[in-house]
Amino acid sequence: MAPFSFLKFISDQWSTLPSPEELKKDLTGKTVIIVGANVGLGLEAARHFASMNPGRLILACRTPKTAEAAVEVSSVDITKTTGCKTVEFWPLDLQSFSSVSAFVTRFEKEGGGRLDILVENAAIATGDYKKTGDGHEATIQTNHLSTALLALLLLPTLNKTPNSRLTIVASEVHYFVARLTEADSPKILEKLSDKDHCTTSVMSVRYNVSKLLNVFFTRGLAERLPLGTSVTVDVVNPGLCHSELTRNASGFQAYSLAFMKFLLGRSTEVGSRTLVHAALAGDQLTMQGKYLNKCQVEEESDYVISPEGQKVQDRLWEETIAILEAADPRVKDVVHSLLRSD
Repeated sequence: MAPFSFLKFISDQWSTLPSPEELKKDLTGKTVIIVGANVGLGLEAARHFASMNPGRLILACRTPKTAEAAVEVSSVDITKTTGCKTVEFWPLDLQSFSSVSAFVTRFEKEGGGRLDILVENAAIATGDYKKTGDGHEATIQTNHLSTALLALLLLPTLNKTPNSRLTIVASEVHYFVARLTEADSPKILEKLSDKDHCTTSVMSVRYNVSKLLNVFFTRGLAERLPLGTSVTVDVVNPGLCHSELTRNASGFQAYSLAFMKFLLGRSTEVGSRTLVHAALAGDQLTMQGKYLNKCQVEEESDYVISPEGQKVQDRLWEETIAILEAADPRVKDVVHSLLRSD
C-alpha cells in the first residue's frame, strides 16, 4: 500500500462506501452493544443495527442523565425510523474503571449469556490535561485503558458466542505518530499520564497517540487469541466525519477542522457505515486483527508494523494488563484462561 499522504486522505474521503442495504444482515436473536451511542457515529450506527432486527441492542453512554436523555430522544427516533423495539440504554463512564466493571457485572446478570457484536466507539479529543479518579490522564483512560478493560471483561461472553465480533474505533491519525517518544521511558503509560510531561505540545497530539494505542491493543489482542476462538477483533477508521468528537476544539484548530469538514467531511450516517462494515463484513480469516479503512483492509502505519513498533506494542500490552488487573481482578482470569501467553 502507498504510504499515507494528504492526497491519499483526500482520495479516501471521496471514496464511495457500501450502501446500508449492501451491509445489512439478519441479526434476529443477536445481542449488540455499541459504546458511545447517544450521538454522532455511534447513534447512526445504532440506527443501522436497529434496522436488522437485533434481539437486543444495548447503547452505552456516559452518565445516567445522558442515558435518560438518549432514551427520551434517541429511542423514539430509532423506533420510529427502524421499527426496532429492543433498544436499551445503559450508563457507562469510560473515565471510571468502576463504571466499566459495574457495566460488565450487570451484563453478566442481565445479558442473557451471549454477545454477538461489541462496537467500542466512545472517545474524547481534548488538548486539556485532566487526571481521572483512577489516576490516569483522561484521554488515555477513556480511549485506551477503559476501552481495553471493557473488551477484556466481555471477552468470556464473546468467546462463548459463535462468530462474535469486537470492533474498536481508531483513526487514520495514528499515521501521524511517527514514533512514540514516551517509549523512551521505563513505563510508557505512566509517562503518558505524568502531568509534568503533558505540556501543551504533548497534549495537542494526545488524541493521535490514543488512536495509535487502539491499533496496538487490537493487534496485541488478536495475536493472543488462540486458534479456534469464536471471536474476531478488528479496528476501524471512520475517516473525517461530521460528528461530535471535535466539539472541544478551540482557536485555530477549531477553524481548520471546520474548514476540513466542510470540504471533505463525510456525513455522520456515511461515516457510521464503516463501523457497521467492521462489525459484520468478512470472516475471521480476512478480518482478525486487521485495520479497516473505507470498508476494506489496509496496512497500519510503518511505525506500527516495524520491529520497534512490535516491541512497543508488547510493552504496552504488558503495562495495560498490569493496570487493568489491579482495576478488576477478573482481568487476570480472562488473560490466563482465554489468551495465549507465548
